[in-house]
Amino acid sequence: MSASKTYTLGKPTSAWLAVELDGNHRPSRENKIVAAGQTLTDGMVVGYDENNHLVQVSDSNTSAVGIFVGDTVTTASNETGQGVIVARTAKVVGENLTIPASFSATLQAQVFSALAQLNITLVRSA
Repeated sequence: MSASKTYTLGKPTSAWLAVELDGNHRPSRENKIVAAGQTLTDGMVVGYDENNHLVQVSDSNTSAVGIFVGDTVTTASNETGQGVIVARTAKVVGENLTIPASFSATLQAQVFSALAQLNITLVRSA
């Protein structure tokens, strides 16, 4: 008997998510480990820390790997958690994403470029 894989879907709709791949188990999404000491919220652009755990993008880490989706996950300084990201092939409303307020236009462009490499592209809000 083969082991079954558990998929956590998160919220079905979000103000920032315009379109994602349709199909079995939401193929645009991936389950990930949230790093210790984090509070990740729906629509937050995330990257990886040195352990390949999710963290919010920052001035020193603009290499986005996706967008956190679903209920807020808060981890203590000594524990990790579970979360879901949109990791590929989606259209998102850029102004509804959560990125650090301190980001310059250049840093925002780097983040959006990293997302574009994952085929996560920006659309205008309706």
